[in-house]
Amino acid sequence: MKVVILGAAGGIGQALGLLLKTELTGGTELSLYDIAPVTPGVAADLSHIPTPVKVEGFFR
Repeated sequence: MKVVILGAAGGIGQALGLLLKTELTGGTELSLYDIAPVTPGVAADLSHIPTPVKVEGFFR
């Protein structure tokens, strides 16, 4: 399954990303999108949480 968060670098998007990273099942891909250039950093922070969910961050 692939889950996408739009606005992932904002306050609500980051909290939602953290919640989904800890609650989704293995094999899920969590993609974070935002216009802020810090979005890949948010994805890197979430990827350090030891769960089987893969995280990627994109910005434009």
